[in-house]
Amino acid sequence: MVNTDELDRLGLEAPQTWDDLLKPEYKGLIWLSNYKTAGTPKLVANLMIQLKGHDEGIQYLVDLDKNVEVYTKSGSGPSKNVGTGECVIGIGFLHDGITQIVDNGYENVKLIVPQDGTTCEIGPVAIFKGAAHPNAAKLFVEYALSPDCVELADETGSYQFLVIDNAEQPAAAAEFGLDPSLVWDGYDFAAAVEDTAQNVEDVMTAIENSGADVGEGRFQTS
Repeated sequence: MVNTDELDRLGLEAPQTWDDLLKPEYKGLIWLSNYKTAGTPKLVANLMIQLKGHDEGIQYLVDLDKNVEVYTKSGSGPSKNVGTGECVIGIGFLHDGITQIVDNGYENVKLIVPQDGTTCEIGPVAIFKGAAHPNAAKLFVEYALSPDCVELADETGSYQFLVIDNAEQPAAAAEFGLDPSLVWDGYDFAAAVEDTAQNVEDVMTAIENSGADVGEGRFQTS
């Protein structure tokens, strides 16, 4: 997510790829969320490590850190500051950016899917083993996986792309020229489950060892 007014003022082009984010002209302009407090940067870390290999992925994140001004506590944090210009380039879920444009009126926010591939989060639904009312739970899951349910997203200001084939996408999700096909189909969710805790530890250790500021003023926890 980028603030087009600020990019114009600074005479900068919008980044189009993950690798673009390492350019020195973006120093101090990028916001991400805290690897230790939010799920969004964990996805970023897993993606980079899977795309580039462990050592190269960690080095990418250390290099990215040189351009990151703030790590917010929540994954949606950067999106909330792009429209105001406090954050010029925000890394996060694009549906949070859509919310800033559609619901909050920030027409200076532009959304970009990285051309070198990205990952996604899939909202799950499940029945817990030993559920007190398994038949009721089954009925709920059937409803949750129906177009009648997921199409409520458009009415309630949730602009995620829907994964049910016969459901109608929220109009806003399709309005901004976003291409879901750029989601990298090689992303291994099972491996991510196993590796996330170690990946986060490795990233934070590498950033700290680089001499960067890892204090709470920059890596926010509240």
